[in-house]
Amino acid sequence: MPHGVSWFTFLPGFKELEAFLNETFGKSLIAKNQLFAQHIVGAILVFIIIIVMALITRSFLMRNRENLIGDSRFSVPSFFDALFEMLLNQMRSIIGHNAEEHLPFVGTIIVFILFSNLLGLIPGFLPPTNNLNTTAACAISVFFYYHYIGIKKQGLINYFKHMANPIGEWWGYFLVWLMFPIELIGHLARPLSLSLRLMGNMTGDHAVLAIFLGLTLFIIPLPFMLLGMIVALIQAFIFAILTCVYIALAQAHEE
Repeated sequence: MPHGVSWFTFLPGFKELEAFLNETFGKSLIAKNQLFAQHIVGAILVFIIIIVMALITRSFLMRNRENLIGDSRFSVPSFFDALFEMLLNQMRSIIGHNAEEHLPFVGTIIVFILFSNLLGLIPGFLPPTNNLNTTAACAISVFFYYHYIGIKKQGLINYFKHMANPIGEWWGYFLVWLMFPIELIGHLARPLSLSLRLMGNMTGDHAVLAIFLGLTLFIIPLPFMLLGMIVALIQAFIFAILTCVYIALAQAHEE
């Protein structure tokens, strides 16, 4: 398919949606180009897939209340069981004893990003995560969440006091004029780095896969599709692990 075109382009009302976006919001804020609705429709499709899989898993858990051990065969419940068990183990090693408290948020982030990444491996589809609007929304959600956790755990005054004096010593307050701007810039750079890293990796991965799918036979691109699947999984886990690191730093009381 031509660049910027996917199966979503042929949906009824898709062009009207893009026209509405351009009439309402104008040009793209960063690139100053026409707005496209590919990532919006793709994200909606990912939401639908996740909801269906969650309902299947819920149905399985309701039917097997007495025995929650999953089937040894691959299934939707076993997939989520393996994914969240691996994620929770990583969270415990990073966050600590209260990692389960943050599993709903981090789990939602990783599932959405993972399925968005994997959508780009299907010929004719574009991953929502190759658009800065999608990745920035995820990164900003992480930004507000870990600040909320930090204020909740330490209190508003102590949280910002820690940003002004991360050293924790009395003489550290003489460096407030230097430390607080550095800490503030560091926090503002986190959502920027999260969003740009994910978008750049997925844009490059999808571009490479699209080139080989267009130039060679179907069998030859299979190794590149496998590589793309690995990249999709790694990028989702990197995003989740960095989220856990930010949460751990936000709620840490020790200097």
